[in-house]
Amino acid sequence: LSKSVAVEWAPHDIRVNCVAPGCCESNGFGNYPPEGAATFQDSNPMRHAGDEWDVAEGVVYMAANSGKFITGEVLNIDGGQQLWGDPWPTGR
Repeated sequence: LSKSVAVEWAPHDIRVNCVAPGCCESNGFGNYPPEGAATFQDSNPMRHAGDEWDVAEGVVYMAANSGKFITGEVLNIDGGQQLWGDPWPTGR
């Protein structure tokens, strides 16, 4: 949908992009059992969770002048998690 809208709205100087965050540490980690939360740092090749600032800085990059020639894209802010396939293997 976002790619289609990006094409439709580009002539009107409106950019449409998506941000896809991965495992980011927040107070929501407390909602998971300790044995599950202990595995979160292994959800990506960087072997640690991101945080809210990682996502916020990506959004600022896309919204600022630095993103003026970017439209129809997905910015993965996930420490490479999408490179590993299924992020929720059995047992999590």
